Amino acid sequence: MLVPVRTSGTKPPLYFIHGLIGFMSIGGFLAQALGPDQPFYCINANNIDACGATKMRGVKNMALTYVEEILRAQPNGPLLIGGMCVGGLAAIEVVRELQARGREVGPVILADPPTVPPGLIKQNQTVNPRDPHVAAQLYERVRGQLMERASISYVDLPFAPDDQTQVHLATLAGVNSLITLSTHVPEMFPGAVVMILSIAHAPGIFHPQMHWIKLLPQAPTAHVLPCTHREMFRSARHDFVRVLKFVLEGAVNAERRAEYIAVPTFAPAG
Repeated sequence: MLVPVRTSGTKPPLYFIHGLIGFMSIGGFLAQALGPDQPFYCINANNIDACGATKMRGVKNMALTYVEEILRAQPNGPLLIGGMCVGGLAAIEVVRELQARGREVGPVILADPPTVPPGLIKQNQTVNPRDPHVAAQLYERVRGQLMERASISYVDLPFAPDDQTQVHLATLAGVNSLITLSTHVPEMFPGAVVMILSIAHAPGIFHPQMHWIKLLPQAPTAHVLPCTHREMFRSARHDFVRVLKFVLEGAVNAERRAEYIAVPTFAPAG
């Protein structure tokens, strides 16, 4: 579900994909902090706005849905895609599909992805979410996290937290997002990637025996903040946005440099 937070501005628009439980909790904060010249769109999980949960069959289908929404909002021109935490895996698939369609996309921006993609954890592939006991645990976990975020002043919820029907439907959509992202087995992505990492995640991301080194053959650019994952999007969110601004400016400057690079040709004398 694409949410246009800021549609005006001259810079390439930035589309940021939700995290594990299905919604972009700091979209409004990011849009305001990035300034009036940066178009900004949130992508929440389908039906997290409590319009009725729809099953999503895999991250690639999730990505296809998001690509169609992005193309409707931005049929032409360059754009940028980011992903929050585990949502970075969906962001990679979105960029892969956009590039396959010939769209100009800057580096994928991954905001503190997990050191181990959850789909590579064996237990996540063996748990049966249809088991009533497991389903109840997942439901309570997601609902608790949604309601905990509802108490934070700068968090934007796409549903009314005092409406129990909306909370229930949003929870179902969040559970679906959690299952979809937690069981996704990522494939190698050869494109450009920029990571904004917490110091808690950075060592595992770049450990030579860990998974990201194999998934990203083009070594990613990384910026590391001295905080935990939780702090990055809370008490350290202002530091996060300062780094994000730097990353976006770098992407814009790279695009401008590409426009200026030209090799003149001359007709032979005589």
